[in-house]
Amino acid sequence: MKTVLMAVLIVVAAGASGCLVFKRHHKDQPYAAEPFYRKYLVAGDALDDRISEEERRVEGEPDNADLRNDFGNLLAQRRFVEDARMQYEKALDLDEAHFLAGYNLGLLWETEGKFSKAVSAYRTSISRKPGFPASHFRLGRLYEQRGWDGLAVKEYAKAFRLDPQMRDPRHNPLIIDTRLLERASLVNYPRDVAIAAMNADQAYADEVRFRDVPVDRPVSTSDIEDAPAPEPVDATVSPPRTPKAPVSLPPRPGETRPQGGQTLPPGTQLPPGTPPILPAGAPPPPPLPTATPYR
Repeated sequence: MKTVLMAVLIVVAAGASGCLVFKRHHKDQPYAAEPFYRKYLVAGDALDDRISEEERRVEGEPDNADLRNDFGNLLAQRRFVEDARMQYEKALDLDEAHFLAGYNLGLLWETEGKFSKAVSAYRTSISRKPGFPASHFRLGRLYEQRGWDGLAVKEYAKAFRLDPQMRDPRHNPLIIDTRLLERASLVNYPRDVAIAAMNADQAYADEVRFRDVPVDRPVSTSDIEDAPAPEPVDATVSPPRTPKAPVSLPPRPGETRPQGGQTLPPGTQLPPGTPPILPAGAPPPPPLPTATPYR
């Protein structure tokens, strides 16, 4: 009996050890078997073909966080939620400075109605890149939906400080859904006034490449390619002025210009207000009397 019991315990222990090894292996290599999404891809479909192509690129560079992020975007677009999640989380593990994967993971959870997970993902993105306005805006939007107006206003104000275009529906169509736009704008009002009084444009606090980042879809690395920074403007240097053409007044009747101009016949009427033109060598006219100020 004891022998049987000992054998059972050994089998159970071995099974538990095998499960731990499998879980560890599953975490490091989630696709030990065929990926879930692969059997549902349709050859000839534009999106499915892009997924297959991106999969080959990831297999060629498995430690590239940008490729993992972009691959997750395609899988999320195809609604392979778990597969997309694994790619985003792998990107976050590969690069501690990668913030787009956290933002896109927040979009994924928000779409799935997972409020707490979405908030956590957006906070991860913000912790890695505090100057990314889209993460602040989406986080504020979640707070507003929960009725946490104070936290929402704080995040909205931060997003607007980083990118003033976030308040423009043409750039950010989601802004029309908020009822806290005025409150968030009032938070930034003193700073906006100070910026307006300065010569240099300092309204945007982070990279120029973030200005046109979309906020209504996942963001790929190509969306934030580095853009050349604008050249500084020296307000002390005035632009060159175009020289005006010299104004030539007509000669008076009976006078000849020193440069050999023509002589007008006597009796010629000049336009009213034409100043006298003195012959060469003539003394200057006496100065006009100065008016005495009223006392």
